[in-house]
Amino acid sequence: MSRTDPAAIATYLRGLEPNARIRPGLVSNPLARTNWRSVGHDRLVAILPEPAASRETPNLDALEPALEALLFEHMINVLVVNGGDGTIHQTLNAAIRVVDRAAARLGQRVPLPLFLFVNGGGMNMLARVFGSGGHPVRTLKKFLVRTRGSRFGSLPKRGVPLLAVDETPTGDGGASPPATHASDLRYGYIFGSELVFNALTMYERFGQGYPGLARFLYEVAAGYALRTELWNRYGHLLDAPTTSLTIDGTVYPRYTSVVATTVPLQLVKGLVATVRTMASPGGMNAVAVLPTDKGEVIAAIPRLMVGAPTPDIVYRSDVRCITVHGAYTLDGERFDRDAGRSSRASQATTTPAPLNVIGTSRVVWGVWL
Repeated sequence: MSRTDPAAIATYLRGLEPNARIRPGLVSNPLARTNWRSVGHDRLVAILPEPAASRETPNLDALEPALEALLFEHMINVLVVNGGDGTIHQTLNAAIRVVDRAAARLGQRVPLPLFLFVNGGGMNMLARVFGSGGHPVRTLKKFLVRTRGSRFGSLPKRGVPLLAVDETPTGDGGASPPATHASDLRYGYIFGSELVFNALTMYERFGQGYPGLARFLYEVAAGYALRTELWNRYGHLLDAPTTSLTIDGTVYPRYTSVVATTVPLQLVKGLVATVRTMASPGGMNAVAVLPTDKGEVIAAIPRLMVGAPTPDIVYRSDVRCITVHGAYTLDGERFDRDAGRSSRASQATTTPAPLNVIGTSRVVWGVWL
């Protein structure tokens, strides 16, 4: 029987019923930071009730076949995602494509499994949202102990709405964005505009996680003040875009960066909290930095990181549509839309293509530990 045979899909659906037995399965990114250090995948497999219900995905091409096998062959109903934000992003999008294809085959809605996000990477915002930010092995052990003998419907869970990026928009960024086919969208939970893309490029030079972030912020501030060699080489990456920003029909002719999120943006046990609330389905929280002078932007970073009100930073809730241009990040993954243009000169003289960031009705449900 094929993995996507209607009978296999129907069996998977029965596994999502409240009285079904809990059947966890595992997908790991072997190159994620924690996994690379501690060989986390093998240690997680060793404590799984069904060790065969596990896959390592060394590249993106392996992800969808792995998920099809876990959902429609092993019939799992809890997917343990072992990696960082990038791994989670790619897994969520692959899982959406897999269940959407299954729904088209079956002729009815096919939900995603319940997720258990474990902190197998350098940064993992969703693991923090779901209270599963410790070491992956400890997290999985805690889940297995707490759910021993329980049924699927009794699992404590929490929903996270997803936003989506449409790279080929037909609207103008108004409050009611045009309908877009789901297959044309890229889903996520934290979006960053072009300057965030460039900042992540610089941040990766200093390592990952909190130490890398702290060193990056220090180097930016010191580099600007002292005009260091590093700043002279990379400071242009923090130039403000020359295009406008539109949030639900309101146009900001000049800005430096915008972040849209459906989850709280909190780090260091809440000491850093740019956004403190979860968005509602269909909406997003947005933070836009309007000053374009680098000195003003750097001076605003401390206020920005704690969510302090200021006339130069726009905080918006229940946002439906944002229109920006150029490269972007989604859940820490970078998407360079200028990669096809060969020279820096051509990039400077060509207006970057617009994109829409929209709130969606999709909600990812995860185990809340």
